[in-house]
Amino acid sequence: MSDGIEDLDAFLNIGNTEDDEKKNSETTTEETQSANNIENEFADLLNSFVNSDITPEKTKQDAELDDFVSSIQTTNVDKEGLDSLFTTTPQTTKIEETDKSAGEEKKLKQEELDLARSISNFQDAIITMADKKNFKVPETDYNEEMLFPNYKPSVGKKIATYLLGCWDIVCRYDPENMKRLSKDASDEDYLTFAEGLNDTDLQLAIISYVEILINIETCEFLYKQKLETIQKNRVKKELYQEYMELQERKALFIKKLKEKKFPIDVDRLINNYFRAAQNDAVGAFDALVKNPAMFSPIDFDQIKPKFFGLIKVTPEDGIKANQKIGDYIKKLKV
Repeated sequence: MSDGIEDLDAFLNIGNTEDDEKKNSETTTEETQSANNIENEFADLLNSFVNSDITPEKTKQDAELDDFVSSIQTTNVDKEGLDSLFTTTPQTTKIEETDKSAGEEKKLKQEELDLARSISNFQDAIITMADKKNFKVPETDYNEEMLFPNYKPSVGKKIATYLLGCWDIVCRYDPENMKRLSKDASDEDYLTFAEGLNDTDLQLAIISYVEILINIETCEFLYKQKLETIQKNRVKKELYQEYMELQERKALFIKKLKEKKFPIDVDRLINNYFRAAQNDAVGAFDALVKNPAMFSPIDFDQIKPKFFGLIKVTPEDGIKANQKIGDYIKKLKV
């Protein structure tokens, strides 16, 4: 983690050069609203997927999907099945909702709860210090409810902005002592400095400040992890939908061909065709309609002899059957 108060400047200006800052100042309300919509969409997904209470139990569909993913080599998602992405969350601690009329309880996960508590301690210390020196406490639109059901980067920026405003109070409260604290001080330096203070309010403010930085970093890390989980989940869902559509097409092909009672192993024919189509869809279909026997040989035993069995089945009959099957598939709309 970065050191000292520079942590917050870096957090608020990630990836910003001077030119970027100039461009950011010209950002339109429409662009800001678009960014918020993206974050809100992810927050909804995060709440519905990651916090869902699903028992991890591998299903037949999951196993089939894993085989499908491996066969097309589309992604390197691990083979835990769909439900591996629906992990249950760690044990949470309950915080009573401020609006008691709702008669319900909201839950914060441990990471968000630790962040909320450190911010609360910091605010208590700042308010007490400001009262003693008659300083004005910076306003903020942050509130604990924003951490429910999950931490979001936009909330982290609100917290960081608030901390920067409050840090001025810390520096003005005891300027002589604060001069001893280097601008390049690490978190450990801050904590060591705080332990040597006699003023418990200043001590609490500095310790809580360091805790907030640590907790924000933890929440940011977990947020990115969960975002990756959602993205992997989306990929698997899309693959699964594609896989099910493929299965439906195969079943329809097989049904239509079996109705015609062609002298060929229809299941083998279609399965081999779809396997080849994964690598070359156009070439595989061209081969299927021109020479179905490439995927499954003609079964001469199923070709009925002519004239009550007087004329035996010949290779020419197999060629005709092969052509007939190809022509039918070419006209078949599946």
